[in-house]
Amino acid sequence: MYRPRVVIAEDFVLVQEMIRDTVERECDVIAAVEDGRAALDAVTAHRPDILLVDVSLPTFNGFVITEKAHQSNPELKILFVSAHRDRHYVERAFELGAKGYVLKSSIATELLPAIRSVMTGCLYRSPFLN
Repeated sequence: MYRPRVVIAEDFVLVQEMIRDTVERECDVIAAVEDGRAALDAVTAHRPDILLVDVSLPTFNGFVITEKAHQSNPELKILFVSAHRDRHYVERAFELGAKGYVLKSSIATELLPAIRSVMTGCLYRSPFLN
């Protein structure tokens, strides 16, 4: 069975480890980075299937990363994993081409279903969002 190749862009190491522990059940984590520039470098170097990205990152935020990553890799599936639940953040993520948005508080229950959904071409939006 094919295992999606994932890059994690999360600056809080404990959350990054939680994301890694969750997704490694079904995906191969090929890079985990803590800032926006490193996220873009990892996307360019590794050509992942999925980029899991936080809104708030040093250097470039998740929105800038999404915009730039889609320029170099239009097939990349971007899934936001964020504490920001404001509808403006969520709408902006999807406007820029994100395929999913999961709240950090729901990583354990929603992240793998969200990855499965975006890998089949569907969008995923956490039911806990406004």
